Amino acid sequence: MRSAKHLSRARKATAALFAVTVILSGCGSDDNANTTSPPATQPAASDSTQPAASDSTQPAPVETTADGGSKGVIAFSYGNESAGIYPIVAGPAKIQAEARGYDFIEGAANGDCDQQVKDIENFVVQQVDAIVVLPLCGIEPLEPVLADAKAAGIKVVGYSTEVPGGDGAIVYKNVEGAEATAAEAIRWFNEDYTGDKSTFAWALFTYDQCGKACTDRTDPIRAAILAATGVAPLEAESVDETSGLEATETFLQQKPDLAMVIGINDAGALGAYQALTAAVADGRDPNSIFVGGMDGQIEALELIADGGGDGGIYRASGALILDDLGRAVADLPADLLEGKKVSILELPYEVITPNDTARAAAIVLTYKKFTS
Repeated sequence: MRSAKHLSRARKATAALFAVTVILSGCGSDDNANTTSPPATQPAASDSTQPAASDSTQPAPVETTADGGSKGVIAFSYGNESAGIYPIVAGPAKIQAEARGYDFIEGAANGDCDQQVKDIENFVVQQVDAIVVLPLCGIEPLEPVLADAKAAGIKVVGYSTEVPGGDGAIVYKNVEGAEATAAEAIRWFNEDYTGDKSTFAWALFTYDQCGKACTDRTDPIRAAILAATGVAPLEAESVDETSGLEATETFLQQKPDLAMVIGINDAGALGAYQALTAAVADGRDPNSIFVGGMDGQIEALELIADGGGDGGIYRASGALILDDLGRAVADLPADLLEGKKVSILELPYEVITPNDTARAAAIVLTYKKFTS
């Protein structure tokens, strides 16, 4: 019997869209010069002393020019504004921009590559002061219009990756996030795993189609757990719940005692969770199962806030703190417009586990303020 906590088909589709978009949001170089990191949430503590997630919905004192007017306009082209992640990023960005005295306008490409180009063309015509852009279909289609923006004196900031000729970029520490997620899995294997270590088997969900943004997540996980256990993973490509469920069911036929599944994102891992909660319902010891992913998808954090869901088997998410990301979307261009010497913001991951359910619940509460 499968868990009652399964996502509906509609939520599965949303989760898949969220999945690919969040992976794209995590790409970028880890060796950029002139790196400045903004204040960010620190890793959660097991004693639940971690402060609650910041409340981006509370208005901050608004900065203005001497005559009380706007300091300028920051434009944001995410490219896929219908994705589930988008309001959790754009909402805090708008609040932060307005708190710093800037107007904040948004694109509406909704997954259409040509429309994203038109959105940015419109920003240039409107003579905005800064553009933050996630290249939905790669940088090449955007190069001419971004060159026009630069020629017009507009600051250009890459979201998830540097853009040619850009003034700055917002990126994530993907390798460090993957290593931290793997470290929690290894800790569990060494300290809490009740199965037979001589027959330990595990699986890794990959998705190499987005290049370095993806391999920077999966390569460190594969290497670290292989080194710690001596066992190479079963592998499948999955960034959505349906394929994660199907792959795990296939792996269980090969390895009935499959003990661990880690996803490149939480969406695929949520599919593994379904398959493995079914195994728990059939009598499998939940202390012999570890499921984890990356991104901090709200459904995964809800399970963690509930102690890991059925059997407590959803044990970790290497989470992007999305409201921090939203504030960075406003702060980096605002800093550039105000003459501050900053070009790259590298934002961290935070590994969220059932050892701190309060932290998971606080993040979920913050996110829901922007998605309700």
